[in-house]
Amino acid sequence: MALSIVAVPSDAHGETNLVYTSPADAVPAGTLVKVGEFYFTTRPDDAIARGTIAMNLMQRRCAKVTTNGGDMVVLPTGGSTLPYAVVTDARIQVEYVAATKKGGTIDYPQFVDRIFAFDGQFFAQGQQMLVVVAGVKYVATITVLNSVAMGGGAAAQYAQFVRDKSKIILAPLERCEIGLTNEPEDTTTAGGAVKDFDLEKLGIGGLRAEFGQVFRRAFASRIFPQAIVKKLGIRHVKGLLLYGPPGTGKTLIARKIGEILNCKEPKIVNGPEIFSKWIGQAEENIRKLFADAEAEQKAKGDKSQLHLIIFDEFDAICKQRGAVRDNTGVGDNVVNQLLSKIDGVEQLNNVLLIGMTNRKDLIDEAILRPGRFEVHVEIGLPDEEGRLQILRIHTRGMSETHILDADVDFHYIAAHTKNFSGAEIEGLVRSAQSHAFSRHIDFDRPTEVKDTGDIRIKFEDFKKALEEVKPALGRAEDECETVLDNGIINYGEDWENTDYRAKEFVRTLATSPKMHSLSILLTGAAGTGKSGLAAHMAMSSEFPYVKFISSNTMVGYGEVQKANILRKAFDDAHKSTLSVIVLDDIERLVEYSHLGGRYSNVLLQTLMVLIKRPPPEGKKVLVIGTATNLDIMEALELVDCFSASMELQEVPAAALGRVVRGLGAEFADPADEPACIEALVQPVAMKRLIFLIEMACIDDPVTGKRKLNSTRFLDAILSTGRVIASKRR
Repeated sequence: MALSIVAVPSDAHGETNLVYTSPADAVPAGTLVKVGEFYFTTRPDDAIARGTIAMNLMQRRCAKVTTNGGDMVVLPTGGSTLPYAVVTDARIQVEYVAATKKGGTIDYPQFVDRIFAFDGQFFAQGQQMLVVVAGVKYVATITVLNSVAMGGGAAAQYAQFVRDKSKIILAPLERCEIGLTNEPEDTTTAGGAVKDFDLEKLGIGGLRAEFGQVFRRAFASRIFPQAIVKKLGIRHVKGLLLYGPPGTGKTLIARKIGEILNCKEPKIVNGPEIFSKWIGQAEENIRKLFADAEAEQKAKGDKSQLHLIIFDEFDAICKQRGAVRDNTGVGDNVVNQLLSKIDGVEQLNNVLLIGMTNRKDLIDEAILRPGRFEVHVEIGLPDEEGRLQILRIHTRGMSETHILDADVDFHYIAAHTKNFSGAEIEGLVRSAQSHAFSRHIDFDRPTEVKDTGDIRIKFEDFKKALEEVKPALGRAEDECETVLDNGIINYGEDWENTDYRAKEFVRTLATSPKMHSLSILLTGAAGTGKSGLAAHMAMSSEFPYVKFISSNTMVGYGEVQKANILRKAFDDAHKSTLSVIVLDDIERLVEYSHLGGRYSNVLLQTLMVLIKRPPPEGKKVLVIGTATNLDIMEALELVDCFSASMELQEVPAAALGRVVRGLGAEFADPADEPACIEALVQPVAMKRLIFLIEMACIDDPVTGKRKLNSTRFLDAILSTGRVIASKRR
């Protein structure tokens, strides 16, 4: 049976929260009908016309139906039943029916009695009801509802309010300025309850542990009744600092915190916006941020709602006092003003401050102590499971619209995006989308798009995107490939032993539960391949973060700039789970000169401190240094900074054939190989040997292969020998 919706005939009908039918329709009293997402209980009444069902305004509003004849209610055949469940606790938002009405008070027991009078009716979260107390009409909206099913079943979506079994918290809407009287202490919250939330629905992926830490430290005390908070003598956390690399989700967490808290509209402040060219205006801007919280604290005390203030780029506001020498003292005054507001004489208990930065080291220490910004949560790079969640979040829309191919392997993508931040994964998805779009664009006529109905995001698009998008804290592949332009040449037992020892060092660090850092010093004569071996160790380690530091990239920089570059490289390495830092040609890095034995003490001390500095818990760092003169390294006391050392030997003459073939060349005649070996009277550095071979090789015009002739090889030795001799003279 389908019934047309009409309004209730009188105010008395509307106050019961029942829906009414005509006795002529023979609908049994107590029948449950579902309208929209909510269930209502029916009652026959002679004032209702046949074929209609009467609903009050609140019921029609939350069920999203009207009385214009377009909506109908279909009665269930044989009645409708729901599992019997009881509301354990609920938070109900209260406001006046008349939007312009303000002020007044609500007697808590009277209001709750009216709710319990809706005996036998089922309610759900989000439902609205009309409540009339002492002749005043209120709109009551259930914002939080927790229930338990009778008989040991799971909690149900629809439940009944039962006296002595249901705890009700009333939350008058702020703009109505309604006060509560005779409210029990165990129903008074500590200033801002937390709504139900699902991190993935909120768009937060890979941060469950961090979000759990934020909730435990900053919000847990705020969801307990005020009576318990007072008994325990709890002081709520006032400040929360989120720090970590750019793009990891600090701003996202702060933004979502405002959504899951029952608090005032968050105030979001970008750090530099605080400052002004006018004297005293910056301090005034800080005071304005706290004005509303102070006024409400004085008016309502413990019943004040939570005020949330979010500071982006927090390090711009709270720099170390005395660090900036601009003769104005504005930065110091801003820090002092903020300190006095957070933890001054008149302490506020209704504010929560959230600061975000990727330079925690720049922030004044006084503001980070307990009682101020005491909770410090590092938002680091997501692990593989976190990256998988982030990928699903950013591709949810494509999956729901079936644009994403079923063969896209998110597990493969997550495994190949080590050290990607959340923002970089989002960029990866955009890159894959751009590759998919390019298949439908004729670049000769870029304004025309073809086959728009067949746009698909394929797995190959993500593979191309992986080649295109690189993480900021990723592997320095370009620098390592430049050093390894000739590849790795296995010239015999000496190299195999060296390679084995190098791999053992890497394996030991990666697998040892006790070892968190390892530093290896590679020494040997010039040109023996120390830089190549260091790059080979870094790339073959498969550590997600590789930084190659050489003096080539710091030409023209001063001591302080170079020291900052070195410090930042180690700071970035400590953000990754596994990291490799290559310090190539340490003598040049410390600006050592044989003329008078001069060097930069600033850079020397910086290196000594950084090499020996242990990484944070859970992180591992491999430091590989290269040096030509071991005596100089010992004189500078740098050898003691390294855990172990390896000396690379020059290539023996007998290994010439292996090196030639390793470079993709061959001897012009079998007799040329022993002749060339005989010409090498002593071992040669790998770099010089490659140079000699390249000078002696020419392309065969018939086969196109590179051929080496013993005569040209001997000429190369003699010519380079004269050059070297002239340089020595």
